[in-house]
Amino acid sequence: MKALLCSVIFLIFITFNETIYSQSLKTFLLPEPVKIELKRLDEAYKILDQYSNEVWKGWNDYLSYPFLMTFQNGLRILVGHPSPPAEFVPYPDIKVHRLALYIDTTNLNKFTINLPLEVGGGVSALGSFNRKPVTIVDMRFIEPVNDQMKNSDYIKGEDHILVFIHELMHCYQKKFLKTRYGNFSIDPDLDFALYSDIEGQALSLAFEQISMKESLPYLKDFCIARSLKTHDLNESEKNQLSANEFREGEAQYSEYTILQFMKKGFENSVSLDNDPEYNHFTNPDMYTDRYLKRLKVSAGNTLDMTGKLYDYGCFQALLLQRYFPGWEKDIEEGSWLDQIIRNRLTITANDSLLVIERFQNIYHMDELKVKHKNMISERDDTYKMFKERKGRSYIISFQNIAQLLSQLVDKSQINYRIGQTYMYPDGIGDLNFDGISISLKSIPIEVYKVYYIRVIDTNPKKEGEPYSIKYQSKDSTGFYYNAIIETPLFTLKTPKVSIIESEERVIFMIQSRI
Repeated sequence: MKALLCSVIFLIFITFNETIYSQSLKTFLLPEPVKIELKRLDEAYKILDQYSNEVWKGWNDYLSYPFLMTFQNGLRILVGHPSPPAEFVPYPDIKVHRLALYIDTTNLNKFTINLPLEVGGGVSALGSFNRKPVTIVDMRFIEPVNDQMKNSDYIKGEDHILVFIHELMHCYQKKFLKTRYGNFSIDPDLDFALYSDIEGQALSLAFEQISMKESLPYLKDFCIARSLKTHDLNESEKNQLSANEFREGEAQYSEYTILQFMKKGFENSVSLDNDPEYNHFTNPDMYTDRYLKRLKVSAGNTLDMTGKLYDYGCFQALLLQRYFPGWEKDIEEGSWLDQIIRNRLTITANDSLLVIERFQNIYHMDELKVKHKNMISERDDTYKMFKERKGRSYIISFQNIAQLLSQLVDKSQINYRIGQTYMYPDGIGDLNFDGISISLKSIPIEVYKVYYIRVIDTNPKKEGEPYSIKYQSKDSTGFYYNAIIETPLFTLKTPKVSIIESEERVIFMIQSRI
């Protein structure tokens, strides 16, 4: 009887799954741009099959970390997960490098996905297996909404493949990093910005030389500038800074190293011949050249200390690989890139005396001081202005649609950074994308924690409502559909929104795209 009952349950289970399959998959065809992104991921795996061990001896676990791809039409693709969450169903017609594919169509919208797409993401966790969280690579794809996005470094097929490799290296780093540190962020003062600039210039000059003898003076400049830059930090803060520099810089180093090896012969995939944005890495130099260009631009950036982590870390690793092979062992034993360079050099007291003259003659330190002092003064004045603004706060949240505001706001808009907040004293202009539009007045605006806009009405009316709303429909959970919201500071149009309000603050949470 028990056996018969089990058989009946099994048949019911099979029938149920066939129903799911027929409803979710047989009537759903993956859009062509999604298929292309899956082929690009497969290409990334093929590249790592050839070159991963050249980046780091023993790097062979890249197939162990599932990929989650999220698109603007609400489609989510999960690749290689050992135990997918319930909302994901198998898509048996496609495999990626022999890995199973699952899709989630529960939140589809009417958005049409087209190439090119910009990609961004990171490492997170999704579900569990054997009672442990599953580490995944979480990638999000968005169609460019303006010319600056269309010309970004993350549009071409090669760019996407390199980003996939970058994130997979982050996954592998966890296996050999001995010590964990927090995500340390610094708001630079004048000395920190000044010596950070000299560091970046010294790294680029050292890299452009062709011998250790020629690079050595610039490597010493870097080390001394690093000591002066971090003079006021305690040991924990120094280690946090160096750890973050390694994590991001070495992941970028993995991209550069693979591109270098491709020059010796790369077996690319014919399956991507239908990808209009992929040229099979036929010109690796076109990609390697931009790393040095980015380093030089990054060096002169007064306020963006986060961006420097990638470039400075990458070129420290490249210089170590060129002049001090075997440096990876020091990392595995607990040292950091800047510490290894310092330990490999002999810096005398005379070097430290001569460096001030070098800082003047080579790096034009007095001119740098003026430049960075002006920028920091402007930042501090802007911060003071924002702190003094009082009134009713309006917050627009893009978190539920995972829309990074950096992808929307024109980079030419004047802004100053404090921590995770970007302050725009003259505003950010109007935003229009995916059925969402925000018409903003030219007033001070903050963008913080990548997903939020905050504006303050400094003269709120004591009587009356802080906003008015028109909408097509509203459901019992508080969602407004096809809503138009008017406030004294902006007009917001959105397909779906919820609202949280108090006497001093109103939060508009955008819930969907088109």
